[in-house]
Amino acid sequence: MATAHTEVEAAARTHRWVVAGAFLLAVVLYLDRAALSVTAASIRGELGISPMAMGWVFSAFVWGYALFHIPVGWVVDRWGPRRVLPAIVVLWSIFTTLTGSAWNFGSLLAIRFLFGAAEAGATPAISRAFGQWVPVRERARAQGVFFAGMSAGSALAPPMVTALMLAFGWRFSFRLLGAVGLVWAVCWYHRYRDKEPAAGTPAAAKVPIGWPALLRNHNLQAILLMYFTYGYTGYIFITWFPAYLVEARSVPVHIAGLLAAVPSFLGMFAKPLGGWWSDWLTGRRGVVLGRRVVGMCGFGIGAAAFLPGVLVENALLAVLLLAIADAGAALAHGVCFAVCLDVGLPRAGTVSALMLTAGSLGNALSALAFGWFLQATGSWIPPFAIAMLANFAGALLWLKIDPRKRVV
Repeated sequence: MATAHTEVEAAARTHRWVVAGAFLLAVVLYLDRAALSVTAASIRGELGISPMAMGWVFSAFVWGYALFHIPVGWVVDRWGPRRVLPAIVVLWSIFTTLTGSAWNFGSLLAIRFLFGAAEAGATPAISRAFGQWVPVRERARAQGVFFAGMSAGSALAPPMVTALMLAFGWRFSFRLLGAVGLVWAVCWYHRYRDKEPAAGTPAAAKVPIGWPALLRNHNLQAILLMYFTYGYTGYIFITWFPAYLVEARSVPVHIAGLLAAVPSFLGMFAKPLGGWWSDWLTGRRGVVLGRRVVGMCGFGIGAAAFLPGVLVENALLAVLLLAIADAGAALAHGVCFAVCLDVGLPRAGTVSALMLTAGSLGNALSALAFGWFLQATGSWIPPFAIAMLANFAGALLWLKIDPRKRVV
């Protein structure tokens, strides 16, 4: 009995350590990712890169990120988070460091594409680690903490990277950020251990994936479409929101930079709150309601707050309402990945990667469609209205998602 109790305590300690390590990884992940936006003006000036060319550099990350989710997710399921995740972090840290050595547009474009490709496996690997060590009743909470780290990294990046750039220059800033990632990778490799599958359960590496049947699965299709809408609306706040504040709301640039961090700040609290709510509701009403209620409420809040945020006259109130729209969807972020664990084990890495690919396609379409609607209509209202409809569609799609039904 004492031995069993000791094993439970050891597993609980590992669970807590894994979640804490995931949070720190997410902070580093988004510090490295957002650093380019903060340093873009200095980089353009030194390397002679036009605004349009810089746009291609930004999009290079998205395409590298989207293309490598699925293959790296498969590798994670086959080889486990202990070996694969440190390798992923080392690779992206190397490309973060190399960003500080870019000498022209072509080199920067290639480095950021490879940086995106390297980062693609981080979230599927963390999902696989959570699947190994986090109990079902706490998975949404763990995912919420992980994604709260991303919001924390997004909020920290502007002041932190600006301070580094002013003190040491933009090139050294990337080299220092890359070194932080290497330290994390070493710590994870020495501390983390892959959990063996239960007796009688085949390892994921020995179970072939039936791709045609998987992609025809209606449950998975609903999950992918739902996360596509999340990617579409969420990317607006990374790409167009600062410009909206300056051009549509006449907010001074230095103030707009601070206000643009408000959605990430709210998301830092909304993501773990949504995960906690989902796990609490799951324990009392079952996993179907535990996932669907939070998902629908989150996306519903996102849909409800978009248009009032655009139509209200006061700029600060507009920022608050639009930040609530983003934070509403963020409430469901951890639940999205908890569902991947619910339906995908022992292929949680692959299922998470498929969902991330759908979200990345939403990112790419969002950046282009928002600009097209803005240019075609001359108004900021239509592109935000499309985002509202996307959130509404995402809320309805939760009715089609059943976390009890395995997809692999």
